[in-house]
Amino acid sequence: MSETPILELRHVSKSYGSVKALTDVSFSAYAGQIIGLVGDNGAGKSSMIKTI
Repeated sequence: MSETPILELRHVSKSYGSVKALTDVSFSAYAGQIIGLVGDNGAGKSSMIKTI
């Protein structure tokens, strides 16, 4: 695995009006990794992908 991420988010927040979808999210993806983004309905998965 490479030491430099191919994708990195740092301290990302996203809200829709007063509804907080993402709060201080940090994420790194490295070459060769397989990553699954899982969670309950309304957990912010789609918001995170749209932010990327």
